[in-house]
Amino acid sequence: MPPSKPPDFDYGRIPIGHYDRMLRQGNGVRRLWHSLKFERALDCLPEADGGALLDVGCFAGSFLSMVPRHRFERQLGIDILPEQIEYANHHYGTPFRHFQTAPSITDFGDIGAPFDAVTLIEVIEHLRHDEIVGLFEQLDRALVPGGRLVVTTPNYASTWPILEAMLNRFGDVSYDEQHITRFDWFSFERRLAAIWPPLLHEYEVELKTTTHLLSPFLASLSYEIARGMARAIPHKSWGSPIGNLVLVVLRRRPKDR
Repeated sequence: MPPSKPPDFDYGRIPIGHYDRMLRQGNGVRRLWHSLKFERALDCLPEADGGALLDVGCFAGSFLSMVPRHRFERQLGIDILPEQIEYANHHYGTPFRHFQTAPSITDFGDIGAPFDAVTLIEVIEHLRHDEIVGLFEQLDRALVPGGRLVVTTPNYASTWPILEAMLNRFGDVSYDEQHITRFDWFSFERRLAAIWPPLLHEYEVELKTTTHLLSPFLASLSYEIARGMARAIPHKSWGSPIGNLVLVVLRRRPKDR
């Protein structure tokens, strides 16, 4: 059964640019956690001439700031928080990269022509079932047939629940009110298809893996060595289902199928 509607979390409570500062200036573990999740998502996208890229739930623009122009000539980030969008445009806006406020996660507003790729980096776990349905209805007009949808989300069949409990108790941002729809590597497609039944008709799973097992924590000893270890193992060679983040690449099927 879908979860009952919880009180809406006020994402405006999160300081402007908070996670971007963690990426740039946080301690080694937090820096590597954020940089690796973005690098892993970027690994799933074309190396060059990728066309147009949409980052949904871009927050302060950190991910797109790492995407060079030769990979995507047109880049757009959208989020529901105007203050974070203002931060993103100020720090990372360019002639080829823009950020704009969306009316809601189920209404992207005017985003122009469809995109060749869309990223959802740690967004879907923040949404109720009805919001996930509305999100995928928006993706129907945002992503071209044959385009890639890259999704990352916490893996609740890993040590993530322990990490989340520790962050809730000792961290500067709590997730107990934020993560309301939980996924794991073993049941990701089945759970998502139960929420949005057209999933496997509309998309094929191109890749499903996990990331963030041990390497982020080794950054407490050496950021560079830990990052090097993580980057040494390509996605398709990594078979463990117990990394702390699930990463899934969905390719949208052609319309005539």
